[in-house]
Amino acid sequence: MQAVPRHANARVRPSARRADVADAPIRHARRKRRHTALGRAGITGLALVLFVGTGGALAYSEMQGNINRQDISSLLGNDRPSPAAPDDALEGRWLNILILGSDSRAGENDDGSGVGGMRSDTAMIAHISADRSRVELVSIPRDTLVDIPSCTLPNGTQTRPQSQAMFNSAFSMGGQSGDVGAAAACTIKTVEQLTGVFIDDFVVVDFAGFINMVDALGGVPMDVPEPINDPQADLHLQAGYQVLNGHDALGFARVRKSVGDGSDISRIGRQQELVAAIAREALGKNLLTDLPALYKFLDATTSTLTTGQTVGEIPTLAGLANSLRGLDAAGIAFATMPFDWAGARVVPADEADAMWEALRTDAPIDATLTGTGEAPPEPPTGEPAAGTPAASGVPGTAG
Repeated sequence: MQAVPRHANARVRPSARRADVADAPIRHARRKRRHTALGRAGITGLALVLFVGTGGALAYSEMQGNINRQDISSLLGNDRPSPAAPDDALEGRWLNILILGSDSRAGENDDGSGVGGMRSDTAMIAHISADRSRVELVSIPRDTLVDIPSCTLPNGTQTRPQSQAMFNSAFSMGGQSGDVGAAAACTIKTVEQLTGVFIDDFVVVDFAGFINMVDALGGVPMDVPEPINDPQADLHLQAGYQVLNGHDALGFARVRKSVGDGSDISRIGRQQELVAAIAREALGKNLLTDLPALYKFLDATTSTLTTGQTVGEIPTLAGLANSLRGLDAAGIAFATMPFDWAGARVVPADEADAMWEALRTDAPIDATLTGTGEAPPEPPTGEPAAGTPAASGVPGTAG
């Protein structure tokens, strides 16, 4: 029988904490509390403005060269939702940016899904309101069953459309030739078909480069809620407050089966906690006044990115950060797509329509619209979970 998810707050169990680390946990937007440190997240981006202004043309050129910008307009086609059209262009426009975390699923990184190659374990729609008073980060679970449209590959061929496939397989379908831009384009088409939300641009964060970003900060303080011993992920952590290096922070974001209920929903909660912790640490390092440390962090950060043509330009990033400088704590929210369980997978719940409508119209997301809850019990050994498609290789292309 299909379990009904509980729409409740996701909590991290308390443990030893350091006084200079904010106590409030990230919640899945159930209530209107927001993470205080993240309320100043725009300052981190604003640091880019100051750095470019004081670091000179050479540093600017190097940072811009780190970012792999790709024009995917020809891969997206014309059959898309309508972009936002503000009455007055000077007043700005709202933005929906798809943020993806990516790595290779070969060898030890194989997740047992039967699909190799590039994978995206993390997908968030970052909605930035037109008046720059709100930033909402909406996670789409990787295990969501969706219809994936036909996608154009760099060689001009088309992938076959897929029915009720795992959401994150869109990335591997588009990226089967190794092209990250094509992988992002196929994911954007899938998101737009699922939500009706126009995606203005994308950012792909490479998991391997993520390690360097965390190490550039000197590690990230985390309150680990329970001991983790996962040989497959090469992750061995004690419960409680500790500083994670880049390797362990990445493992903490990716580990799944050996923690909590083993669901992707629980992993999303950990990823959101980690994003908050990185923001706290970056702000606590006073990077704005320490140019060598700022350069080291930005060099590591920009080296992890593949973006679209627009958002990947340093002046665009700097301008966006500057426009967000007045953002306060009440303007930042994390949420997860409302869902229902379908065996070991999930499907969008009826309430998801209201969330997508908010993103389409630049309305604040209702704080009660979020998907949380424990995974249903595992089926008996050898018996596939209901709604779980059989594993298969990356679909081929139709000429």
